[in-house]
Amino acid sequence: MERKINTRLTVAGKKLTKGTYDYNFHLDKQFFTLFENTEILDADLRADIHIDRDQEQEWDISVKISGSVVLLCDRCLDRLTVPLLYEGVLDEEERAECLNEFTGQLDFTQYIYDNICLALPIQRIHRSEKECDPEMLRIWKERSVQHEGTDTGAFGKLMDLKKQ
Repeated sequence: MERKINTRLTVAGKKLTKGTYDYNFHLDKQFFTLFENTEILDADLRADIHIDRDQEQEWDISVKISGSVVLLCDRCLDRLTVPLLYEGVLDEEERAECLNEFTGQLDFTQYIYDNICLALPIQRIHRSEKECDPEMLRIWKERSVQHEGTDTGAFGKLMDLKKQ
């Protein structure tokens, strides 16, 4: 098994003859800076790629991504570590997107990045408010009480109609 750290996630496809091949890549914050992703503050991920090539030169490629990423909590804006797990098998179109016909290299960088982003939860909050930054929660609650009933936008007008 070949192990690579924080590089483009490439495999020399032309060199692969019939057989099975396993590669694993370690991904951290540096990987996400390639994409100028500011949402993921840090990461400790492992991407395992399994390639099975038969005599007809057909590829079966599966990917497993596991580990954790650090994001901001939507509630308190403090750092939040989120576990991440993705498993997938590349279909014909995805394999074609990864294969560079000129160099014969398989580049999984974009595929893995996209699926990490899709595996992130929509709502990113600590499990309980007790884990959140208490000062930020205090400010948030203070501000929401101050602004209660002072909405002058369209929704504020609707609320006024509803009260009548």
